[in-house]
Amino acid sequence: MSFNRPFSRLLGRVLIFCSLIFAAVTARAEPVEVLASIKPLALIARELVAPEDQVSVLLPPGVSPHAYAMRVSERSALENADVIVWVGPELEGFLTKAVRANSGQSLAAADLKGVHWPESVDAQLEHSGHSHTHGHSHGHSRDMHLWLNPQNAGVIARELSARLVALRPQRADYYRQRAAAFEARLAELDAALAAQLAPVQGRGFAVYHDGYAHFVEHYGLNQVDFVAVTPEQRPGARHLYHLQQHLPQAASCLFVEPYADADAVSDMAERLGLRVATLDPLASAAGLDSYGALLQDMGGVFSACLSAD
Repeated sequence: MSFNRPFSRLLGRVLIFCSLIFAAVTARAEPVEVLASIKPLALIARELVAPEDQVSVLLPPGVSPHAYAMRVSERSALENADVIVWVGPELEGFLTKAVRANSGQSLAAADLKGVHWPESVDAQLEHSGHSHTHGHSHGHSRDMHLWLNPQNAGVIARELSARLVALRPQRADYYRQRAAAFEARLAELDAALAAQLAPVQGRGFAVYHDGYAHFVEHYGLNQVDFVAVTPEQRPGARHLYHLQQHLPQAASCLFVEPYADADAVSDMAERLGLRVATLDPLASAAGLDSYGALLQDMGGVFSACLSAD
């Protein structure tokens, strides 16, 4: 009896120790699977996750979400994800049904409290004495490219961090520290971009795709018009005539995207007499591997074109 009691105590301690080791190993072995609809949202997610977590992107590089058709093979990725991060049905309409079937994992950025929505370009132009009544209609009520405002990126990061904490509470401190560090970097980035863009705030420009209101309003830039609501559209005859009449005097640059129709852009720039510069709001270039790199690239392109003589 005297032999068994110490042995049973030792055995109990060994079992407790083994259970703790098993729990720790199990915690490390269960990564969180985050699926982002587009690369910019994935870049925000990667600022927050643990090394063992997985972040993947649904849309291939350089593909616009406005006209994407999801493949059947991609549905399994949605089903396996712990968190699905997307903007919302107004941007990624192809995802609506699939996300509805996995609504428990969905994080729709457009629905988050605290997201700032800029005034529409149409309303801005009306206030300045110019209205888009020349046969070209938006067809949507708000610009869904909300990640282009760093304050909105912070809103998304806070909500995603809370989701990660709820999914893996054993890593709560780590996730919270990552989120705090990201917000500190966002503040520095925002201040640097504001200083960089201040000298060109009064320079007029046009965009081919009307998708920059979040960036334009946040940094006080002077967008005077747009060519099309989505990259896939061509301007109507009345809208094109209007652009030819007023843009050469009002703007110096036409900003386009990597996946824009090259022939259409070349023809448009020649007609309007504007410099052309390429913006990459979806971070399709391989070198844009962080959220900070995405916004720095945007700021650099705006600054370079608008400051050129």
